[in-house]
Amino acid sequence: MENSLVSKEKNHVAYIDLNLDLIANQNKLNPDDLRNFAIQCKRTGLDPITRQIYAIPNNGKLAIMASIDGLRLIADRSGAYEGQTAPQWCDENGVWTDVWLNKSKLPSACKIGVHKKNFKEPLIAIAIFDEYAGRKNGSLTFMWAKMPALMIAKVAEALALRKAFPNEMSGIFSTEEMDQANLESVKDVSPEPKKHIVEKVADVAAKVLLDPVDFKSYIINFGKKMAGKKLTDFTIDDHVGMLTYLDNGVASTGRPLSGHALDYHNTATAYVRTLGAPKVDDEDIIPF
Repeated sequence: MENSLVSKEKNHVAYIDLNLDLIANQNKLNPDDLRNFAIQCKRTGLDPITRQIYAIPNNGKLAIMASIDGLRLIADRSGAYEGQTAPQWCDENGVWTDVWLNKSKLPSACKIGVHKKNFKEPLIAIAIFDEYAGRKNGSLTFMWAKMPALMIAKVAEALALRKAFPNEMSGIFSTEEMDQANLESVKDVSPEPKKHIVEKVADVAAKVLLDPVDFKSYIINFGKKMAGKKLTDFTIDDHVGMLTYLDNGVASTGRPLSGHALDYHNTATAYVRTLGAPKVDDEDIIPF
């Protein structure tokens, strides 16, 4: 049986075309920007649904960005990628080291080389910390302050990968490279940690229902065993199980909910929050 990941890669163009509405919504793109972004998604083979690649409209221009894993994937698929040198960090005196242990000072630079087939030497890139570090109001942003060595190493790696594979990565930048540009939208489209439905309830419920709903009289129009019954005919655990099932389906297919399924999801989410979400340890709840 063919692996689902392999199948998706083989049908990547069709996959992108099928999910254009979702891609446009995720990235807040107008029709012209969507066409441009879709071309890059198809050309690179990266998945915009899982945020391997994403686009940010910026003052009339479109900034196309990828996670460092996305850039690594492009290099690996080229067939010419043969690994990297270990990163090295430079201090203010120009001394290079294999590991940055000085927590009281920031590294001045980082360099990484990429090995490419038929090249005698690695293609080395050097990233200067002050040229790429993200800052706001003069202070380092959270990740650059917390993990400065890791962040500048990601920049150096992205520079080296693009240097080695200019055709495959032309016009695509890593998130870390663009932090210095202060693109506020980056925070809106960057991948978020996966949450269980119970953790999402408080966040979602406040947004999904603009008008009051009478939970006691609400009739469910979704599900083989739920359809036609009242919301209150089922326990809070029943609803959490079904909400988990629906969320997992969206995550695996990339298709948003609509119609009766969306209406149920929104109403049940608010209902669960009203009663208080239970503590659920088993994420493999079987819905009905």
